[in-house]
Amino acid sequence: MRSIDYLLPLSAQSLLGGRRCVYSGLVVGHGLLGSGHTAAGILAVVTLIIGIVQLPALILTIPVLAWLWGAGDGGTAFNLVMSLYIVVAGLSDGVLKPLLLGRGVDVPMPVVLIGALGGMVSMGLLGLFVGAAVLSVGYRLFMSWVVSEVPALPEQSTSSDS
Repeated sequence: MRSIDYLLPLSAQSLLGGRRCVYSGLVVGHGLLGSGHTAAGILAVVTLIIGIVQLPALILTIPVLAWLWGAGDGGTAFNLVMSLYIVVAGLSDGVLKPLLLGRGVDVPMPVVLIGALGGMVSMGLLGLFVGAAVLSVGYRLFMSWVVSEVPALPEQSTSSDS
């Protein structure tokens, strides 16, 4: 196998990771625009950078929520709806990451998701990737063991020659 054949899928996976950051930045930026924040574009770009650095977008959205409730011009219902949208947008990064991490892999999505979440709980940010990889490899090994056929045993004669 040539090295270029190995590197092409890896580069495609890294592009998917960048696309996740763009999605997160767009969703958070849309929420900031809807809430009337004056620096919504700048904060959307900051969300993109935060996603590239592998930090949660809630680092940015929690102070924005404080601004929304403290200095926002909307009423209580508007602030509540926008707060809900911004919190969901900030948390969407945690859902998009495992979903896009498992694309192109011959493993069911729940296996990747459970591996990513379990790895993140046990080992933190690095465990997000290691957990998904370890559980995916374990799943593939288990499935290859299940599908493998057991060789037939040779029949033994039961007659006795004396």
